[in-house]
Amino acid sequence: MRRLDTYVLRQIFFPFVFFVVVFTGIIWLTQSLRVIDTVINNGQSARVFLEFTVLLLPLVMSIVLPISVFAAVLYAVNRLFGDSEITVMFASGMSGPALLRPVVIFSVAATAAMAFNTIFLMPSAQREMRGRITEIRADVAAAFLREGEFQTPSSGVTVYMREMGRSGEMFGIFVHDARKPDQIVTYTAEKAYLLRSEQETRLVMFNGVAQSITGPLDENLSLLRFDQISYDLTQFAGSEQVRARKPSELFLPRLLSITEQEARPRSIGEFRAEAHEALSAPLYALALPMLAVALVVGAGFRRQGFAGRIVIAVIAAVALRLTGFAAKSATTSEPELAVLMYLPPVAAVVFSVWYLARGGRTRTGRRRPPLLDDAEPEARAT
Repeated sequence: MRRLDTYVLRQIFFPFVFFVVVFTGIIWLTQSLRVIDTVINNGQSARVFLEFTVLLLPLVMSIVLPISVFAAVLYAVNRLFGDSEITVMFASGMSGPALLRPVVIFSVAATAAMAFNTIFLMPSAQREMRGRITEIRADVAAAFLREGEFQTPSSGVTVYMREMGRSGEMFGIFVHDARKPDQIVTYTAEKAYLLRSEQETRLVMFNGVAQSITGPLDENLSLLRFDQISYDLTQFAGSEQVRARKPSELFLPRLLSITEQEARPRSIGEFRAEAHEALSAPLYALALPMLAVALVVGAGFRRQGFAGRIVIAVIAAVALRLTGFAAKSATTSEPELAVLMYLPPVAAVVFSVWYLARGGRTRTGRRRPPLLDDAEPEARAT
């Protein structure tokens, strides 16, 4: 690798790290709001929330990496232009495609990281997250045994716990079961423990009173003082069902081999689109920065600055990605159109190489002085 390539790579790397940190923080925060509701409503700890936000990281990086490479390249190219370093490079005989070489090297590395993320990390993280969410929602104790709050796990049932001890014991227990109007039972206990097994979950209460009403209050009220009694909580967890996996949870071979019958109730197009998205999305980490270099550098030097070209590059990048999303939507409806998902990034790469190579020649095909196409008319006359 030439020393000049190393220098340009270094100019891209540090802005890339900065943009990754900034964009990850912003997008990570917005994505983590999705799991806050689940964590809070099911009484989970901060540790569980942290685990969920870590599991969101592969999804966040699939968004952040292409944007960060694109922004870093734009920033580096604009700075090199502003310091006249690119002018010196071109004056020394360096061509547009030669300047593209370090950008391609950096982008290929980002593309490889992106591919590993979309093909392996994202399905694993999504599968783990959905599995944890299912477990939390089935966790009866976490769902309604909370300190100082009256909870209603089912219609007619009210549960209250005054305090939770460090070793798992619960104090000040109140359970009111009025699901059967002709048999209302109220339990109060000084202390209780939660016992769990694979088959059931029980609340074992100690030193309390069970009040049972089986008719009119003044005739059929009975009191039972107990040293120990258990209350079945398994009934509130609901029946255990096999969880259908979303396309985002499946690995690439499964997404491509799944049959129409196995895909139900979803369409097979959803699985095919997810598979080709995992393969085509990394290409944007290569296409976007190459497009940035082509649109900013390819038109030559401009004394008035490059703000207009940067705006055009950003608009082109947004349009390119939106075209990719539209292609994915079309593939979801018609799996045979999957090739359309690869066309936008490939077309952007081809256009970038062509535009930079074309930028070194005039319309007559003769070689022109580098970076002088936008010079002032007086300078050209001279």
